[in-house]
Amino acid sequence: MPNLRDLRFLSLCALAACGATPDGTPAAAVSATGGTLVISTPAEPDNLLPPITTSISGRQVEDLIFQRLADIGASLNTVGDAGFTPNLATRWQWSPDSLSIAFTLDSAARWHDGVPVRAADVRFSLALVTDPRVASPTALLLANVDSISARDSLTAVVWFKQRRPDQFFEIVHQLYVLPEHLLRTADRRRLAAAPIAMMPIGSGPFRVARWVPKQLLELVADTTGGRRRAQLDRVVFAVAPDPVTAFTRVVTGEADLFEAVRPDKVAEVTSHPQLHLVLTPTLDYSYLGFNLVDQKTGRPHSLFGDRMVRRALTMATDRRSIVMNVYDSLAVQARGPFTAAQSTADTAHVPLPFAPDSANALLDAAGWMRGADSLRRRNGMLLAFGMLVPSTSVARMRAAVLLQEQFRRVGADVRIEGVDMGGFVSRISARRFDTMVGAWSQDAGPADVRAAWTSAAATAGGNNAGAYRSPQFDAHVDSGVAAFAPTAMRAHFAAAWRIIADDAPAIWLAEPLRVMAVHSRFVTSGMRPDAWWAGVAKWSIPPDRRIARDAPAPAHAAALAPAGASR
Repeated sequence: MPNLRDLRFLSLCALAACGATPDGTPAAAVSATGGTLVISTPAEPDNLLPPITTSISGRQVEDLIFQRLADIGASLNTVGDAGFTPNLATRWQWSPDSLSIAFTLDSAARWHDGVPVRAADVRFSLALVTDPRVASPTALLLANVDSISARDSLTAVVWFKQRRPDQFFEIVHQLYVLPEHLLRTADRRRLAAAPIAMMPIGSGPFRVARWVPKQLLELVADTTGGRRRAQLDRVVFAVAPDPVTAFTRVVTGEADLFEAVRPDKVAEVTSHPQLHLVLTPTLDYSYLGFNLVDQKTGRPHSLFGDRMVRRALTMATDRRSIVMNVYDSLAVQARGPFTAAQSTADTAHVPLPFAPDSANALLDAAGWMRGADSLRRRNGMLLAFGMLVPSTSVARMRAAVLLQEQFRRVGADVRIEGVDMGGFVSRISARRFDTMVGAWSQDAGPADVRAAWTSAAATAGGNNAGAYRSPQFDAHVDSGVAAFAPTAMRAHFAAAWRIIADDAPAIWLAEPLRVMAVHSRFVTSGMRPDAWWAGVAKWSIPPDRRIARDAPAPAHAAALAPAGASR
């Protein structure tokens, strides 16, 4: 594989900050609207209703359909409101004690069905997300919001329980504004079954034209909201049966973008003049998660309820080797449930080392003794477990094979359970797994870790599917989130990272770069580390670069089918 430093690719600056086309044409020089972006993906959303969506593919679509009150800036600052830009709210005003913020809504904002967006919708959205019957993972991230009142039809006042550094980020980033008139009577225990979960009505720059499960999801630019008309006419998520097919569609010209180019495919992308390789940082990490609780009995898991077993398997894992074999130089070894790009990162922290001799000694001490077949048993029970992996992720499947071999060397018998993404999400939600090779896409806020690893997130419906609980970890996270002084915040998070690393509820594997293949006709902008798709509404195609699928939208949306997808 060629050295990445020698490859031709667009920098994050050229794509996001500078706003230039691949040949250097200033973005400002492109003003005409039109064209279609076809995104090739091996995964589709579980649903399109923000309070209950658990998939990253769902979030990508929702960010184009719904609006937040304001948007985080390119610096990803989460302290106060510096750098945030208006979205549904055109302006906002803090109270003198900073315990409330009055947001003035855009008077021209409309739901896609033409109904005006009002402050009552903002109030309703918080009530829906925090309703225990909904069991939304987002509710935990809005715990500091006391209530929302409607001062008048266009003024929503958000009231906070306490003053915190990230309270503005908390409300504007975590709360999508939802249509009260369409969700008011929905069964809150069964929101996923509501028609609006598949064909949502939002107020964002795109609306859903159609969703053909396992084939495509088509969005078209909405024109009911005046000022926010997207530059592109359409965005189509073309669902492929697997990552290889998804990648091939971009290389053959059937699609325009694939966001997860494998290291061994980098050279192939650069060999096609119509494509550009785009590398951007991310806030993502991959990990092997242990299930600490037996879901049938509610008691500690027979294997992973034992901290010594978790620590032993962690020290049996050669993470550096896994990262190099899976990602080459397109990732770095993860140090914990954080990434180096975050303000809370502790890059000096050294996790449990790769030490097979120590791993074997710990397993011996825990009573797991090797037999003639070199596998370990305790009281007649084999040290054996399943490893759940989404079969659509080549990287995670490769990591699973390497983990399986490394665990066998210390006497563990591991069976890989590859399932499609839908089955993976379903089993994780039901907590029906021993271990799982997961990936976490964080947002920029320091409080995001609460949704993944705190005790509150270990309850039913939470994202802490392995049920890790540590009051000490929780306390340091809470103190870090509440700290206004950067030094105090970093100190508390450093302590939290040490606690969770010692407890080993997971083996953190890799922090990958995002490696994308993008058709060179696009002028792109807004590729933030936490959401490359954030600026898609501002992407454009110069008229002289358009191809057949960039033709004006047909009278009936169903007439469009991207190449490679069934009509």
